Amino acid sequence: MRPWKSATIIIPIVMACFSACTDRSPAAPSGGVAAAADVSARPGASTAGRYELSFYADRIGGLVPVSSLTVLSDELILVARVTSSSGVAATSGTVTFEYCSYKGLPPNDITRADEAPLEACADGSASWARLMAIRLDAIGCPQFGPGYACVDFGVVRIPRKIGFRFRFSGPRSGIADGTSLPQNFEWTGS
Repeated sequence: MRPWKSATIIIPIVMACFSACTDRSPAAPSGGVAAAADVSARPGASTAGRYELSFYADRIGGLVPVSSLTVLSDELILVARVTSSSGVAATSGTVTFEYCSYKGLPPNDITRADEAPLEACADGSASWARLMAIRLDAIGCPQFGPGYACVDFGVVRIPRKIGFRFRFSGPRSGIADGTSLPQNFEWTGS
């Protein structure tokens, strides 16, 4: 028998023995098995989500939770958190921050402020206006980690109450699209 003919017979036999002696199938995935909580729903299928809006002040040393601020003090940071109903953070999708805005008034005009309390959006005298959209697959809020998005609303000069909310859209995230409950934030005189 010629050497190359014996090699073509011996090599497949050795390979079959080797794969039979290992504890893993050659077709098995090389990574570890993911826990059920780590597995995203298949595209198109969505689980219920939780959409939480909170407010922080940007102060020396970091972000501090706040419920109101005085005018001309700290910058207000809006923080959105999106998770599945079981608490798994969203890692894709878009958070769009919105504020309640009186109809017919120009945005960013300090003499005729368009910002309104959430009650004005509820009664129809104002509507929700887009502030900014942030993708969750980017670094949306590095201080908090996955599932969070932040936007700096800035310093306010005139005492007022403004309604805020955010919308989540995540067609491939496994978490249903949704909107946070609207909340008012109030700036008081100094």
